[in-house]
Amino acid sequence: MKSREVIASCVSNSDYQAGDLEYKDYYSQVDDRLGWLATGEVGEWRADHQRFDERFVRKSEIYNDFLFKYGGRHMVVGRIGERTTQSEAIAFLRPLGAQEYAETEYAFLRSLSPHLIRSATLRARMQTLERQQSASESVVAHLPYGTLWINAAGRIVSLNPQANVILAAADGLSVRNDKLVVSEPAGAERLQHALRMATTMEPRQGQWFAIARRKQSTPLLVSVIPATIPAALDPLCGGPFALLILQDMTCQRVSRSAQLQAIYRLTPAETRLAEALLENETIESYALKNDISRNTVRTHLASLFAKTGAKRQAELIRTLLASQPHVML
Repeated sequence: MKSREVIASCVSNSDYQAGDLEYKDYYSQVDDRLGWLATGEVGEWRADHQRFDERFVRKSEIYNDFLFKYGGRHMVVGRIGERTTQSEAIAFLRPLGAQEYAETEYAFLRSLSPHLIRSATLRARMQTLERQQSASESVVAHLPYGTLWINAAGRIVSLNPQANVILAAADGLSVRNDKLVVSEPAGAERLQHALRMATTMEPRQGQWFAIARRKQSTPLLVSVIPATIPAALDPLCGGPFALLILQDMTCQRVSRSAQLQAIYRLTPAETRLAEALLENETIESYALKNDISRNTVRTHLASLFAKTGAKRQAELIRTLLASQPHVML
């Protein structure tokens, strides 16, 4: 064994909890038996008396200072799992004065080996999935928008805290029986169509759309993206899956002006004009309100055309509206 560190253990008798901790902290490092007991083939059972005689026992620290103190003597160990850096084993310990393990008992343990190996394999897979899920959740938990995993049946598998906040408001979009409910019929139809496109159609496709709200004039932006998660989880949750991203533009931490300025490297004057155009102001009304000449405004407008690639004012407004950061597919 490259290492004798005991990473995790479980004892069936609570009276031996202290001994379990003592073994992990110290005795596993000096247990000379481990190099043989716990390194057999997966499914093989080995007993200490097969290799270590009474002379070894009398001189051994692990027996005299540890096992005998807790009333233990004969041990049989079976390896039931092996990973790149870890080995999993199960051990049975008999008290002082008990007989050594008999051949009939080895036969019984060998008959259990396939079931124990299968359980260890499933446990290892679940641990891998849990680590992957934990890593994914740690990422989406800090995103500035709501995220939900939805299966092909439309059922919510998981969601982050931001999505919880948005759905709890029940403004345009809510949850009923673990499924999303859109209050507006047209929005409900768009959501169902997007979910079908993302989970059941081939090739799977993503879409984004807006859901009208009653309490806010700004709609809720919804992006539906075909998603892939570990195949082993599909039978448990009913994949394939879609990742839904909910964006409440009223909660944006960065203003629209700052966003446009960063995207197109606009000057403050150009940014103010862009904002005015998005608020449906004309060149004349903007010039009058800001006490500047129309020629100056047209100079800023020409610069906006150059930086955005737009040719006409209507195209410029469409470009600026589409540039506000949201998940584009």
